[in-house]
Amino acid sequence: MNARLTALTSALTLAAAIPAAASAAQIQTDRSCYQNNTGTVAVTGNGFDPNQPYQVTLDGKPLPNGTGTTDAAGGVAGSFPTPELDGVNGVHAYALGIVEGANAPTTNFSVTPFFADFTPGSGNPKTLHVRFKVFGFGLVDANPLVYLHYVRPNGKVKRTIKLGRAQGVCGQIKRTARKKLFPFNAERGHWKLQFDTNKGYRKGQAGSNFLFYTVGVTIKRLFG
Repeated sequence: MNARLTALTSALTLAAAIPAAASAAQIQTDRSCYQNNTGTVAVTGNGFDPNQPYQVTLDGKPLPNGTGTTDAAGGVAGSFPTPELDGVNGVHAYALGIVEGANAPTTNFSVTPFFADFTPGSGNPKTLHVRFKVFGFGLVDANPLVYLHYVRPNGKVKRTIKLGRAQGVCGQIKRTARKKLFPFNAERGHWKLQFDTNKGYRKGQAGSNFLFYTVGVTIKRLFG
C-alpha cells in the first residue's frame, strides 16, 4: 500500500511539472498602423474552441461591445472603430487580445495622428530656426522619405528640401535637426508648406492619390 501511494505521488508530481499545452489560437489585424479616429480595425483569428463565447480586450481592458461567439471551425472575425488618441503628440501601440476559455492570444497594432508641424511657431522669418516633426507618413508606404515643398503666395513652388526618412510602423520623424524655417529670402504673403513623400512638387488637394499635409505661414512684414 505504501509503495503504491509513493508511486502515485511521484506520478502526480511529474504531471504537475509538465507545462500546459500552449494555446493554438492566434489573431491578427488587417494593418499594423491606423490613422487616429479614422476607419476601423479589422480582426481575424483561428484555433479557438468552436461555438464558444469570447471577449475582446484592448490594453488589457474589455472592449465595449467586444463580445461574440466563435464559428463552427473555431474562427473569429470582426471590427471596431479605430481608437481616438488624446492629443496629437505621438503614436500609441495597443495590445489587442481575445479571451475564449483557456485561449487568450494577443497581437499589437499602433495608432498615429497624421500631421506635420514645426517649433517654435513664431519669430523673424529671416532668421528663425525650427525643428520639424511629422507623424503618419508611413500609413501607405513603409519608411518613406519625407519632403517639404515651399509654395509661394502666387501658388508656385519656390524650393523643396528633404526632411529625412520616416521611421517606425507608422512613419514618423519626431524632430529634425534645427533648420532655418525659410532657407531663402521669402517675400511677404501667405506661404504654404506642403509635407509629402514626393521628391517633385505636386499640389495636394482633395482627391489626391498621395499623402500630404499643409501648414500655412503668413509673413506680414520682413525684419531687417
